Amino acid sequence: MAILGVDLGYGDTKLVTEDNKKAKFPSRWMPAESRNWGIGGNIPIISINDGETFVFGEDATGTNLREPQGDGRLTDPNAMQLLAGALWKSGIGKAAQKTDVILASGTQLTSFDKEIVAANELLEGKDLKIKSADGKEQKFHISKLIMRPQGVGAAIYLLNQGLLKKQYGNGVVIDIGFKTTDVLTLNLKNLEPIVEQSFSIQAGIGDVVSGISKAIGKETGFIVPADVARDSIGKKVTFKQSKIGGPEVSEPLLAELAQKIIDEMRENLREDLDRITELIPVGGGSVLIGDKLEDIAPGHMIKVPPEDMQFANVLGYNIAASENH
Repeated sequence: MAILGVDLGYGDTKLVTEDNKKAKFPSRWMPAESRNWGIGGNIPIISINDGETFVFGEDATGTNLREPQGDGRLTDPNAMQLLAGALWKSGIGKAAQKTDVILASGTQLTSFDKEIVAANELLEGKDLKIKSADGKEQKFHISKLIMRPQGVGAAIYLLNQGLLKKQYGNGVVIDIGFKTTDVLTLNLKNLEPIVEQSFSIQAGIGDVVSGISKAIGKETGFIVPADVARDSIGKKVTFKQSKIGGPEVSEPLLAELAQKIIDEMRENLREDLDRITELIPVGGGSVLIGDKLEDIAPGHMIKVPPEDMQFANVLGYNIAASENH
């Protein structure tokens, strides 16, 4: 029995195995011919249960991309290919036999109750045969699905690592994703979520990507695809024989995003801001703007190890699965 944690985000799909092997890839896929010409290396082209072949992650580029867009992460019509990609990439499959998998995952707090029912119906007990274009085949049986809300997954990880301390006051986990920023407030005395102080902000790194694309388009006159704009957040990249993007373009947009999150948190938490004793940014966006959020509760920022910042939720899902199977 293998445990695989999968955080199927709008921006990236993150996965963690039992032995703490971490990996991520962009949450996109596209149909592809089941042939590999070998010009650019060995690109995984796979199929599920002998269905259509596809590529996923960074190998999926162009106009025919499929990406999950709805609140239902695992139940989105475009999610199964990403889940298959995660299983394939994880290395837990065995060539000669079926692998039993406990799948550990999560979704937004606001849609959690609805999603867990639908995801269980769709995935628990499901058999998946994943086959690559070069004839390799792996079989998986999803024996159990264990889910926790986003933010709660991160809190489980933080508790496990001793980063959340029992004390008077509140701990606030800020999960900065691609489309949304999810805020989970915990009563640190009993380590229970405070639901009325937990909410989603409709802003994330995707706003920065969109802003970069518009800024470069205004300057150069050509449209920059989202995947190219996203890769240019931290460094200049070459596109259409031009160097584009980089920090000089992204920094003002990142500062704007951070300020929007700060303003909405102040508006939602109001007098409860004074009760914050631990402020913990996690998620992919925390790598880029986590430090900018300290103004919410100066002096109370808790730093997650850089290698775990993007994986905090899925690490927590794995811990929950290992304790509950």
